[in-house]
Amino acid sequence: MSEAAKITGTLAIPRVSRNNRLYLPSELEAAVKRLEGKEIPVFWEHISAMNAIGRAKLFWNPEKMEIMYEAIITDPEAEKKVRAAPLKVSLGADYERVDYIDGIEVLRNIMLKEISLVAVPGIPEANLQVIESVFHIHEKAVPFEETPKADEGRSWDADRAVASLRKWASSDGSGDKDKIDWGKYRRGFTWYDEDDPENFGSYKLPHHEVIDGRFVVVWRGVVAAMAALMGARGGVDIQSEDRRPVYNHLARHYRQFDKEPPEFEKLEKIREGINHAEESGLWSEALNLTAELFKLCGLEYRVPKPRVKVVINTASQGG
Repeated sequence: MSEAAKITGTLAIPRVSRNNRLYLPSELEAAVKRLEGKEIPVFWEHISAMNAIGRAKLFWNPEKMEIMYEAIITDPEAEKKVRAAPLKVSLGADYERVDYIDGIEVLRNIMLKEISLVAVPGIPEANLQVIESVFHIHEKAVPFEETPKADEGRSWDADRAVASLRKWASSDGSGDKDKIDWGKYRRGFTWYDEDDPENFGSYKLPHHEVIDGRFVVVWRGVVAAMAALMGARGGVDIQSEDRRPVYNHLARHYRQFDKEPPEFEKLEKIREGINHAEESGLWSEALNLTAELFKLCGLEYRVPKPRVKVVINTASQGG
């Protein structure tokens, strides 16, 4: 399928829609979470009696407080119409109840069912962008998910955690690569290479673990991931544009543990300082900056003491 069959954009933001319904940010975020990463169908003008023309994944953007979507149009005729006409997207959803505030409907417990290509969307800001062949989404941050927490004092062993995720995500509990549900496995990390999703090496910065069958976030894993993200040359190798989304993901876990995340800009400044110091051979300065970075992230780091080489002269003295 051509790249032109992919579309992306904003689906919903917290506001009053054209039909006088208020979408609250907490309700929108919870609605995306209920999908658990599952795809939803794409229709024309909410006409579900017709065959779906594509499928979409939804993501919550905590910075902009909006639902984003990435969709693939699988119907060839629909693909032509997407490219030829100035279309928009619209949200199709059910809900458990409606509260009324000053005559405005406030939807509660929203269940996202489908998105549709329309001429006039219910939320004006909803938009559609055709992804041309020159634009590819190669790598990206994993959407944040507020999972249950492990005990805050639990130690972090990345190898142990990854092994538990592999067993949990495999159909038979073996952890074998050919049995992995990669969408499920992805939930334990903050970043993956979308171009190579069926490769264990494509998944980086783990911070979840499966303990007694429960998928939980581990505080020290979150801290370790943040330090690795900002770890200068010793950190993780991801594209620069992915750094902020990954930081945002981890920052939300900090708040989940009632911790204030370190400021992104401050960490970036320290990271750049470490790089400059190492390039200049200022190893003591690099170590001190690394200690500062680790402390901000919540990790203990002790600057190694320089070793003193003692030379004992055993040559005889005298004539």
